[in-house]
Amino acid sequence: MKMDHEFKEGSKVLVEKLGEGLVPRVITHNDADGITAGSIAHASILREGYSLQTRVVKQLKDDIIAGLGKEEPPLVIFTDMGSGQLQEIKEHMLDKTFVIVLDHHEPAQVEHENLIHFSPHLNDIDGAREISGSGMSYFFFRALNGKNIDLAALAIVGAVGDIQDVDGKLTGPNTEILKDGEKAGVLKAEKDLRIFGRQTRPLYKALEYTTEPFVPGISGSESACIQFLKDLDIPVKKNGDFTMLADLDSDERQRLSTALIMKMIEHKIPPNIAERIVGEVYTLVREEKRTPLRDAKEFATILNASGKNKNQSIGMALCLGERKMFYERAMGLLKEHKTYLSSCYDWVSKNVDRIKEMDALYYFHVQDEIDENVLGTVASMVLNSRILASVKPIIAFVRTEDGDIKISSRGTKELIERGLNLGIAMNYAAEKTGGKGGGHDIASGAKIEIGQEEEFLKYANEIIGEQLEDE
Repeated sequence: MKMDHEFKEGSKVLVEKLGEGLVPRVITHNDADGITAGSIAHASILREGYSLQTRVVKQLKDDIIAGLGKEEPPLVIFTDMGSGQLQEIKEHMLDKTFVIVLDHHEPAQVEHENLIHFSPHLNDIDGAREISGSGMSYFFFRALNGKNIDLAALAIVGAVGDIQDVDGKLTGPNTEILKDGEKAGVLKAEKDLRIFGRQTRPLYKALEYTTEPFVPGISGSESACIQFLKDLDIPVKKNGDFTMLADLDSDERQRLSTALIMKMIEHKIPPNIAERIVGEVYTLVREEKRTPLRDAKEFATILNASGKNKNQSIGMALCLGERKMFYERAMGLLKEHKTYLSSCYDWVSKNVDRIKEMDALYYFHVQDEIDENVLGTVASMVLNSRILASVKPIIAFVRTEDGDIKISSRGTKELIERGLNLGIAMNYAAEKTGGKGGGHDIASGAKIEIGQEEEFLKYANEIIGEQLEDE
């Protein structure tokens, strides 16, 4: 990792602060990447024999930063967040608080003697695809103590949760984390169909819930999945039990893979995208077989379900090795989460006419009909389904429980290669309309006031058009 020297020097500073008796607060995001990033920090500091407080938040809003500033904690570590809020952190916190930021989002440019900021973007590393927030946390705490390579599995769960394996495998510094995990005996990578529930879900249900990539005519429809398997002469049940992907022999697996790829190509999904349904999958080998915690994608989905349903403590507990009642509660949350996503598939199929087109983008407004916490997932469903006539980024709006408008935008790898950067676009359009935005080039978000949607779209269309005009 090209930032190893920075991480080593930064970890020395943390050791000094801990030695002075400072009790750190870890603040992290409530998605899978954030929960794993915060868990890595929490477990590592506990391993050194120090106490700490860890808090999981939905968004690093100004009022949270200002509130921390008023409390004047001596040491705060932000994981999977903070890079885009450095100016606010400087304004409210740095006079009385030493801050360490371990993030992979597009950064602001701020320097201060009480700030150590680690960003892949400042080191020519792609923070959208090559390393996640949990990866940044992992490398920092690996520098603190080499024993922490046993936390590599959590970093891979975070990377997969942030869809950094979108091209069928992990790349960049993520591959170094994977090697560490294999060395530590906590991870294994292998080639297989990349569908959720490889070892735990009936195959027809696993196909129903497949969204990355979205399989037109299959994703979201239980009956279509059952018929699809029958047409391939793959039994829904074997020996009285539901057939799972793990139960297929090599011939059945090949037939299924080929049929899924052909199904997507028939619906005008480019072959290179369709073929991504086959690729690397990541197994947490110390977890019990045939449980969702053994598969990185399933583990990440559990963490997303816990975080998005305001039960992030359950996700943290699982990451820190707790099981028993936490596991059962997590399974309940996961079931609710997947059932809700299935209803979102139905919403998309019934509301295609609400998707509107501008010169450089598509957009739609769900009003208050879909939970704001899954807006990005729904935007991805629409984009990946290829129900749209041409390839453009998509922007989705939802009214939030706080009384404002949340925006999620999604792009594709092809658009990124043509110059799209949604992180910049969302920030620009949000600032022009009195809001705030930012994120990655391929996935980003914003918050604006109700009534500013049309104005936001005008500026978003303008800048995205400029980014893509050199096609």
